[in-house]
Parts: sequence; structure tokens; C-alpha cells
Amino acid sequence: MASQFAIDNQGVGMYPTLTMKVDTTANKDFSQADLDGNLTACVMSGNNTVGMGAVADKLFGKVVAVSEETDANGIPLCCTVQAGGVARFKYNTGAAPVVNQMVEVDGAGKVRQATTSTDIPAGGHKHRGQVIAKDTTNETVDVWLG
Repeated sequence: MASQFAIDNQGVGMYPTLTMKVDTTANKDFSQADLDGNLTACVMSGNNTVGMGAVADKLFGKVVAVSEETDANGIPLCCTVQAGGVARFKYNTGAAPVVNQMVEVDGAGKVRQATTSTDIPAGGHKHRGQVIAKDTTNETVDVWLG
């Protein structure tokens, strides 16, 4: 007997979603082309501001939309960020993150398996986002943002 259930975690529990400013630093902003390419992993880069960050920065969430309003350089002014639930990200080419491990950003909109760190910042854990599934064909991982 066939099962009536299909496992697909994408977007489950995706709320809250937050409206944030887009980091205008060169190569750290988000555009519609980035979203179309699933380059959506973001970090907090300032007051109510998200960007792609740098290699090994702490994952904050997934950019799911960008505003049509842009600045003089064509960078969207605002974006919507999924800050909870399950988010699907492209992962940095190479070794796929391992299920049940934590991820961090690669600085280009993807995630990678978090590196071991003895540098835990005051007030929290360095990493956010636990891998609950991976698809090596499409080079994506489903991450519980918690």
C-alpha cells in the first residue's frame, strides 16, 4: 500500500518572517537574481540589516523576498527574512554538510558545515541551524533554524 505522505520540509514553520534592510556592502547584498539562484543564506550585519556575511559567520536566516524599491546602485532597500522553521539552502560545493550537524554561511549566499570552534562568543553559541536532510543531487540541505 502506498503512503499518503510525502516528506517535504521546505518552509515548514517559516514564521516569524522579518522585514530587514539589505546590506549595501559590495558583494554582500541580495538581489532577485540571488534568490532565483537560491543564494539566500544571511547573517545580521547591522541594525535591522542582513547581508551575505563572510566565510564562517553565524547563519541568521533565509532571504525569501527582496523589495522592488532599490537604491541608486540597484540594490533592494528591504528584504523579507525567514527567521524560524525549516529553510532549504544551497551548500558550498565540496563535502555536503552532515545530517544533525550545524551550519554557517560561506559568505556567498550558501551554507557549509560549521567548523569546530573554541571561540564561543559571550551570550551564545557560535552556530545556528541544524541540518535535518540533504539532497546531494541538487546540492541543498534542509536546515532547522530553531
